[in-house]
This record gives sequence, structure tokens and C-alpha cells, in this order.
Amino acid sequence: MKIWIDITNTPHVHVLLPILGHLQKEHEIFITARDFSETIPLLSQNNISPIIIGNYKGKSRVKKVFGLVTRMFELRKKIPEFDLSLSLGGNYTATISRLRKKPSVIMSDNDISFKAPAYKFGSFFVLPEYFNTSRIEKRYGIKKQQIFTYNGFKEEIYIAGYVPDNNFPALLPFDNYITIRPENLKASYVPKNSTTIVPELFEALSAYNILYLPRYASERIYAQGHSNIYMPGGPLNGLDVCYYTKAMLTGAGTFAREAALLGRPAVSFFPGKTFLAVDTIMQERGWQFKSRNAGEIAEYVKTAANRPNQQLRSQQTLKEVLGIFDKILNTIG
Repeated sequence: MKIWIDITNTPHVHVLLPILGHLQKEHEIFITARDFSETIPLLSQNNISPIIIGNYKGKSRVKKVFGLVTRMFELRKKIPEFDLSLSLGGNYTATISRLRKKPSVIMSDNDISFKAPAYKFGSFFVLPEYFNTSRIEKRYGIKKQQIFTYNGFKEEIYIAGYVPDNNFPALLPFDNYITIRPENLKASYVPKNSTTIVPELFEALSAYNILYLPRYASERIYAQGHSNIYMPGGPLNGLDVCYYTKAMLTGAGTFAREAALLGRPAVSFFPGKTFLAVDTIMQERGWQFKSRNAGEIAEYVKTAANRPNQQLRSQQTLKEVLGIFDKILNTIG
């Protein structure tokens, strides 16, 4: 079977690599990717040369719709024939697959972002059990037999095989540090007129060594004048960052979930009022602390301790997810 995998964001690379490794044992795979954030460099680090189609169009909804339509057109025109498509999110793959009368598999844990084309045209959905499936069943007419859920978080799919790099600490100018990743203020899921609290965090946490991971070049200015802050010149292994850090502070969700699963104190200062269901579960369990108050966050970092690593559980999650894919492929025939 010929399978098309489309990758549009950096975290998708990590999730899809173990699945790619499993599928390519018996199937032919080709990959397309959008030029956004560290997606292409990360694929290159893993010896993957995708067909690059499209790039990031910014936060404007008008530009996003334009980007969606133009990339859809390019994909339809340029990609070869396939028997099945797979992606996280699925707006592109589900639409193209419907047009070509082929089945599609959609993975997601995001129950906030715009996914109407994916839910409308998708064939199979692989979701964490915490996902509110009743909402999409009712709104888009998805049947229960189209939905496959697994016990865990999507980050566990790749954390299952993670082995810490003993040489990673040598890449940094200090041994003991906390990590700060800004809010993604350009993302459509972030409320309009949101502002960053990163400068406030730098002041409140001035006693700590800080590994600062800006998303965009314009965010580097926040670190000026702070001798305790280090910004790497290129992408670092995110799981190594989480494993060795004293605490992970992020304006989004992926880093917080990764750190929490590796047993490290995790803070989300996401600027929205609505969190993904997976983040809400982690917050309820005490695995993730949420706040937009720099003083509260500093106090949490001061007192927070490591928790047990969840890798053994993650290995079961990966096994379950790969079993779901085998079941879907057997269904398709």
C-alpha cells in the first residue's frame, strides 16, 4: 500500500516518526511538509527529504484561509497517487483524499483549533481517550466506528522510545537551569490582543539560569540585558531539554506535556481561557501548573519537585497506537 504522510508543524515530526517506522516495514511511504518553524530542519536531522509545499501565512484568518486554499491546490497538483493518507490535524489530507476518493487517517489531540475539513472529510480518527469525541460525532456526523481512541497522550508515542543524550548538557553553558518558551502569539488559537509575559518571567526568575527558546527572531529582544539567559543558535532536542531542565515553562502545550510525562515540573502560561482536554487532565492530576502571574510561577518553580517518569506507561501507549493502525489497515484491505 502507498501511504502519503503530510507534516505541517514541528511537533508533528516527533509523533509521526515512530508510526512512520512501523508502517514502512510493509508499505511504501512518501512525505510532504510545510515550511514552518523547525519542521524542515528536524526532518533533515532524521534523514527525511520531504516534498516541501507551502509555508506559514501568519495569524490573520484571511491569510490563513488563503494559505489553506493555495496549499490545497498545490498538493492536489503535485503529489503522486496514494492509497491512504495520514496526518495530524488533517485539513489538507482529508480534503485531498476525499477528492481522490481515497481513505484518510487523522490524528489529533486539539479540540480547539479549526478542523472542519478534517472532520467533514476524514475516514478514520485516532484520538486520545480524553478527547471530547461526542462533540465531533454530533457536529460532523462522524460514526463511532470511525473513531479509535488510545489510553494516553500523543507525546507518549515518541517518549516511549526516548533515551537521554548524556552529551546534551555539554551543549549548554550551565548545568542547572530552567527553560522558557514564549506564547505563540501568531497562532490563530491564541486570543486576539494577547501579550507576552516573558519579560515579567525573566525578572521574577532572575536568580536562575534560563534556557530561552524563542519561536521567532523578534522575540530574542526580550533577553537583552540578562546575563543569566542563554539562547541556542539552532534547534535542540526537545526531550533532552525537558529531561535535564529543573522546570519547563511554556506559553503553549507540547513542551509542558513532554516535561510532565518525563516527571519534570511543567508550567503553562498559555494566554487563552480554554485549554485542550489533554492539558486540563494534566492540570487536574497536578502534572501541569497553569498561571499567567509571573510571581505565582516563580513560587511554583521554587517549591516544585520531580515526579515519577511515565516512560513505561508511554511504551504501552505506543503499542496501543500501532495496533490501532494495524487494525485500520486491515479494515481497508
